[in-house]
Amino acid sequence: MDRSIEAVVHDLEIALARSAEIAREISTLDAGHRSNPHLLRTKELLADLRARLDGIETFVQNCQMRVHRGDEPPEDIDLWM
Repeated sequence: MDRSIEAVVHDLEIALARSAEIAREISTLDAGHRSNPHLLRTKELLADLRARLDGIETFVQNCQMRVHRGDEPPEDIDLWM
């Protein structure tokens, strides 16, 4: 299970880095097009994605802590893995 968590952490780090990169790209576009509805919607979608990724990151960190402490994993972690 520890390798599975490590793989998820790696993919999650990539996803978080990409979302930050996209946010930087959007901020360069935002300067001249603040009222563009497509840009505003894209920013909303990115914010939602980032919030979901942050939630997954927290869950994965909790899984890692339990694995490293040697606790018996709760059912939600077993089902997820």
